[in-house]
Amino acid sequence: MSVEKSSTQDSSKRFLLLYFFWLLILFAIFYWGSYWSASKLGYYIDYYQRDFIMQILDSLLDNKIVNYDIIINPKYHVVITPECNGLVPYFIFLAGVLAYRCNFFKKLLWLFGGYIIFSLINLIRLYAVVEIVNRFGGKYFFIAHDIGGNLLLVATGAICFLIYLKSCKDEI
Repeated sequence: MSVEKSSTQDSSKRFLLLYFFWLLILFAIFYWGSYWSASKLGYYIDYYQRDFIMQILDSLLDNKIVNYDIIINPKYHVVITPECNGLVPYFIFLAGVLAYRCNFFKKLLWLFGGYIIFSLINLIRLYAVVEIVNRFGGKYFFIAHDIGGNLLLVATGAICFLIYLKSCKDEI
């Protein structure tokens, strides 16, 4: 086995170990428990994230909003749960950024830039879900949210991580 191939395998193993380590740390601090209550910090982050989302959606949508419920009609509401805050896919992305070898300032840039990107995409996703349900009814919620919305978040994570990898390529 050549030295280069061994080095690549070692780097891959290191990345995978660090990736799962960071996933565990991020989710243990912010998520695990009953609806983001694993820690006070996780609770407050969810609270402020969802309130921020609801304020923006309230200004964009014609629907009445009560707490975290977007009222489509008297019998149907779209509820913004803690899982809808967009942070789970961001943490999955962030674990990759933290695990991949790159300079500190680039990691910091992607920590904040990734948060902004994921927050914006999540707002677009939630807005689109509500608009689809408004126009076509609740039977389209699954397609809009579980398929289209989640694919959008997965694609966002993949594209952002590929761009991050390319930006770190020159440093390795």
